[in-house]
Amino acid sequence: MSKPAGVSIQFLGGADEIGASCAVVSAAGTTLLIDCGVRFEAGHALPDLAALTGLELDAILVTHAHSDHTGSLPVVHEAYPAVPIHMSPPTVDLIGILTKDALHLMTEGWNRRGEVPLFTEAAVESMQNVMRGVKQGESFTIGAIEVTFLPASHILGASMIHLATPDGNVLFTGDYSVEAQRTVPALSRPPLPADIVVTESTYGNRLHEDRKAAEQRLVGRVRETIEADGRVLIPAFAIGRAQEVILILRSALERGELPDVPIFIDGMVRAVCEVYSHHPRYTTNTLAKRMRHGHPFYTDRIRPVMSTKERRDLLSTGPAVIVASSGMLSGGPSAFYAGELAGNERDAILLTGYQDEESPGRALLDLVASEGPGTLRLGDRTVEVRCTFATYGLSAHADRMQMVGLLTGLRPECVVLVHGDAGAKRNLAGSLACRDVVGAANGDRIERGYAGRRRPPRHRPPIEIELDQARSLLCNAPGKVISIDRIAEAFFGRKAPPILVERLIRRLADLGVAVRDDHQRGILRIRSEDPAEEALGDALKEENPKGRLLEYLARRGLEAPEFQAEDAGGGRSRVEVSIELDGRRFESGEQLAGSPRLAEQLAARALVAAIEEAEEGVKAERVDEEECTRLKTENPKGRLIEQCAARGLPFPEFNVLPLVAGDFRGTADLSVGPGESLVSTPFRAPTAKLVEQAAAEDLRPRLPDRPPVGEGRPTAAVQDARLLLNRYKQTGQLIDFGYEQLETRGPAHRPEFIVRAWVETRDGERIFSAPISARARKEAHRRAAEAVVSLLQR
Repeated sequence: MSKPAGVSIQFLGGADEIGASCAVVSAAGTTLLIDCGVRFEAGHALPDLAALTGLELDAILVTHAHSDHTGSLPVVHEAYPAVPIHMSPPTVDLIGILTKDALHLMTEGWNRRGEVPLFTEAAVESMQNVMRGVKQGESFTIGAIEVTFLPASHILGASMIHLATPDGNVLFTGDYSVEAQRTVPALSRPPLPADIVVTESTYGNRLHEDRKAAEQRLVGRVRETIEADGRVLIPAFAIGRAQEVILILRSALERGELPDVPIFIDGMVRAVCEVYSHHPRYTTNTLAKRMRHGHPFYTDRIRPVMSTKERRDLLSTGPAVIVASSGMLSGGPSAFYAGELAGNERDAILLTGYQDEESPGRALLDLVASEGPGTLRLGDRTVEVRCTFATYGLSAHADRMQMVGLLTGLRPECVVLVHGDAGAKRNLAGSLACRDVVGAANGDRIERGYAGRRRPPRHRPPIEIELDQARSLLCNAPGKVISIDRIAEAFFGRKAPPILVERLIRRLADLGVAVRDDHQRGILRIRSEDPAEEALGDALKEENPKGRLLEYLARRGLEAPEFQAEDAGGGRSRVEVSIELDGRRFESGEQLAGSPRLAEQLAARALVAAIEEAEEGVKAERVDEEECTRLKTENPKGRLIEQCAARGLPFPEFNVLPLVAGDFRGTADLSVGPGESLVSTPFRAPTAKLVEQAAAEDLRPRLPDRPPVGEGRPTAAVQDARLLLNRYKQTGQLIDFGYEQLETRGPAHRPEFIVRAWVETRDGERIFSAPISARARKEAHRRAAEAVVSLLQR
């Protein structure tokens, strides 16, 4: 390589495709290698490492642990054994796991297919001796270049790399995400100037689905499969995606959105989960708090699979969820589980990440267009596919608009697009205001010079602030939150450079007095000085009794109560709340805490406890898990309705209420004569439908013996007008009938439905009822049916 003018960047891999990322940066006589990946799914595709021949490297810098950015590091290390490799501390740990797994897979490939391994165990052990952990936000110098690792919010420890050179400032974004995930916080705007930004463009032509909506769809499909006695496999990338999926499922279990089903964790995912516990600094505040009180991922229902025998045994335990690597079904336990589940119609394989064109995961998705069962190649096996399969957008990459937002805010002179196909680069480039946008290809070299422009300060003295001073600085924050700009101005007495503000915030976090909000990165959340109250706040945030209370009231169609709050003095807040429920008044009593939000949660917890105690005092027969399964199969409610119709009896009324504990309680009431009715035993079950089934079964043996109703016009004993209309249609007295929803009014948690019913007579005339309003759609239909029946009977 000839000596470059200004900053030179040559792309050896990962520029015009997704994978095998590698670039060489040269400036002011210093040469750095940024990432060095491999695409294992594409036949061990490597960067053009021959281009490194004769090059004098000063250091290797790594953005994050994924193998498409690190997989060929041992190969480069063998050529440059003395060159240090810098990365964040979590990335050091994660690469150790990945290289060990890669060695295992390559050895297996050698033994089975004679494939030559890319590197040896000795190379991996030697490489670990030169790997250096660098904290994000701290700077160090390599030759003439000052290097700073910055958070990238992609996976644990993922970093952007900022290079301050005499010829300009360069920012390598690596892979990055903008929005907060469950494991890593949202992206903070990089606090250092950038003349050249080398950015990924993976989803430069796509806008992501709303993350919460995708999570809800995933949980919904898992729930449907489990309730149908099926098993669910979620293949997931071992680093990042698997942990996100585990936390989604854990949250769904805790909120009662999933049945009480076992969740098994298998493959490299297990080892990666343990790494998070050692690096709370790089996770969300929520996950870091969870670590202080237990395992960040496992519970009594979520546990790792520790042996081959256990792997086989769990398949016979009934409904279960399995989260396993690899995410593309290209190897590991997920391929084994897929082979076992694929042929069962009740089971499901749910994909949550990118699928390489040559991977089994992509082949599975391609079966959508096929008619009837297809086949899938999994390693040495070919299996028939009868199971359900789907894909869900849980991307850890920024989409087009998010990338545009970041790049617009950075205002670089030059943007270089890598790690994306031609369409993604073209779409992203067309959305950027920057005049110098380069869509790089493998082998390309760009040279730019911006000497003397926007140089960051090289001398950065430590932020001098002690615990008492920090608490004094934060003491006047309203509601325990404050903007970072306000705190920085109060401390520095002026508008400070972003990098100094970042160091102040990091110092406050190290002192344990405040943390940055996971989602709104411009907001600082102040920690309580009282450890007991801090622990209580953590527990209440996890428990969220206020959310639980409001959800319960919404399910019952009741208005949310007003929380009465006032300043109790001494930095304390006083809150109380009360509600009228079923003719009885429930009160929380006064609750004191260090913030209004915490006091509200305490008041909600007290109110929920009072309601729960009252509900527990009502006698009801609980429907156990075995009974639930039987009732779903036998459908006694349907049989009861058939018996009532055959005997000329009105149909039963089911009175079911949601309970604050998340389940339901209710009875069935059946009129069998003037002033005479049958009432079932009260039952309590996980769903309203199961309560109805249990109550119906209780009534069936007690029905009076009545002669069957003859053909023709239904008797007056049939009281539900909806069923009367259906009888008219079945006997030919009507051509058809139905309902029109004209309008929905009111808030989402307490809607009012405006409906009218219609019938089509035998002569083709359509008759409509007047508009009917009701709080429940079924009730509106019932009353509209009564209105249209009365018109027919005139």
